[in-house]
Amino acid sequence: MSATTTTTTTTAETTTQGAMKHIHTLKTGHSSHHHDRSSSQADATSEKHSYIQQDPSAEEPSRWSKVKTKLWQLFVKYWFLLGLAFVIGLAWAIPTVGKSYGSIQAQYTVKWGAVIVIFLLSGLGLDVKVMFKTILRWRLHLYVQVVNFIVLPFLAWGIVRFFISVGAHIDEMVYQGWIIALSTSTTVSSNSVMTRNANGNDSAAVFNAALGNVLGIFISPALMTVFGDDRILFPPGSARGKPDYIKVLFQLGLTVLLPLVVGQIIRFLFPTTIKKWSQKLKFPIINSLALLIMVWSVFCDGVASDAFHKLSGVDIVAIIGVDIFMYLFGCALCLFICRLPWPRRFNEPAWLDRYRLTRKDAAAVMYCGATKTVSMGIPLINVLYSGTSFGVVGVLSLPLLLYHICQLFIGNFQVSLLKKWIQDEEVEDSCTLNQESRCEADTQSLPSFTTRRRTNGERSI
Repeated sequence: MSATTTTTTTTAETTTQGAMKHIHTLKTGHSSHHHDRSSSQADATSEKHSYIQQDPSAEEPSRWSKVKTKLWQLFVKYWFLLGLAFVIGLAWAIPTVGKSYGSIQAQYTVKWGAVIVIFLLSGLGLDVKVMFKTILRWRLHLYVQVVNFIVLPFLAWGIVRFFISVGAHIDEMVYQGWIIALSTSTTVSSNSVMTRNANGNDSAAVFNAALGNVLGIFISPALMTVFGDDRILFPPGSARGKPDYIKVLFQLGLTVLLPLVVGQIIRFLFPTTIKKWSQKLKFPIINSLALLIMVWSVFCDGVASDAFHKLSGVDIVAIIGVDIFMYLFGCALCLFICRLPWPRRFNEPAWLDRYRLTRKDAAAVMYCGATKTVSMGIPLINVLYSGTSFGVVGVLSLPLLLYHICQLFIGNFQVSLLKKWIQDEEVEDSCTLNQESRCEADTQSLPSFTTRRRTNGERSI
């Protein structure tokens, strides 16, 4: 009995061991087969990857996407300048469409309609709270308006008188165009945009853009009256603006001041709705498109009357050179006033540091003090020279248009320089604060000895 049981047990163990070996063999074979399949897939993947790397056509989509991205960035940055080139070319090709009393009756649809749209959208885009927040920064505002309305116009008058005294071969309407261009106010939107991109004081730029354009309604015609009395600059018989103040204030009030005020009132009453629609409809882009339409109409008038044929290559080069010089001089003067330098060999007085503005404020003053507006200048020329031919208005607008192009090109180049300059000041301020905090920490870490009264329990001990 026991032998039978032992034999049965041995047989069962043998069967079990054989079954386990068979299962292990199956697992081993399956795993080896899976490993071989995985290794073959990995080899195929590596071969495919090496094929993709070796295939030069695979890199072309990525390169092309980079090129398209770069071109799009350049277009977004300089689309307005491209638009200026397009509308000027269109005016040369088909001048009869956009000229005054032409196909679209531009003397009403553009010279009134486009200007009203520009300043209505400008009023809607200006934040009322920001306007009131910076209204007390009187010294900053004074720097901007003095440079913009006094220094640059009278400097331009001095340059023109110099050219006349040395007998420069420049058309007299170019001289008058310079005076008009430098007598206008600061830009409406581009100065605040460039100030924001440079991390400057955006609120100060917005306030001075609005303030300058309101003051320009009264100051610009007054400056033209002062310069118009110069018989050397405006000889008898030449095209001379006759500022009928009632007519000037009436037309500029209806096309500039009233839309600006109405836009501010609507923005104040419905701030959330206007802000949402501004982002949805892209108010700044619509504003710039209206400005391009106005420039197109002005050039259509000039081409239709053959006024531009009077200008030579010397006139164009002189306009560009003087415009660049005036803009850079205005920028340098604004920065000098805001950040008055002092020789390091001498002790700096305490009042000088209090006098200086921050670099953020200096960037806003520079962009607002040195720039000039087309949206205000062209309506002013249309009003002052309404009794002359439309071609005269086109020629007189050319120095202002080229000044606007120069300030956009140079201003966008200055953004990166000013941004780094402002960041350096912030780093210096943070380092100064860290040093002061370390000094305070070191003072607090010194051993201190204090006395206190013993409690009753301590006295009893």
